[in-house]
Amino acid sequence: MTSPLPLRFRRNDWLALGLTALAEHGPAGLTIEALCRRAGKTKGSFYAHFPAIEAYLAALAGHWRETHTHRLMEQADKGKPAQDRLIALDRMALALDVRIEQGMRRLAQLDAGVAAICAEVDRERIGHLEKLHGESGRFASHEALALARVEYAAFIGFQQLDLGLSPQDLHDCYRTFMRLIVGPRGD
Repeated sequence: MTSPLPLRFRRNDWLALGLTALAEHGPAGLTIEALCRRAGKTKGSFYAHFPAIEAYLAALAGHWRETHTHRLMEQADKGKPAQDRLIALDRMALALDVRIEQGMRRLAQLDAGVAAICAEVDRERIGHLEKLHGESGRFASHEALALARVEYAAFIGFQQLDLGLSPQDLHDCYRTFMRLIVGPRGD
């Protein structure tokens, strides 16, 4: 059961709605008409917050960046040792709806502005992983960067490949991969 939509739609309501539409219908669900129909709002309500669909897509990509990258990094980085922060980040990332990441990557193929934000997010995520692996004291700096790249490629690859696995099976594969590179942890 979904929660009822608010009577007055704010900018963040449109953005949250967009991530849901992206997860459920891919980029095709992100037309102004489809979003307004889904929200039960008029185009005027949409245009009160976004001057054009391009502005909306840029804001949506920024919202995704904040909610699926920056917030996770902030929540994981709560003064714990690097190894614990890696584990926390891994758990939070695995809890995300992979359909949003998949949809954002498909949207990036259609919109250059979204593609630029996706590329920035990729660099930020790899840089954060590199920092954590470096701080763990287990790897030299060049190894920490290489490991961050491989780890991130596995994370994105598991989401993008159609291996015929259930979401739980994909998560289990990624958890095994993380256990192999990070070491045993208290699951």
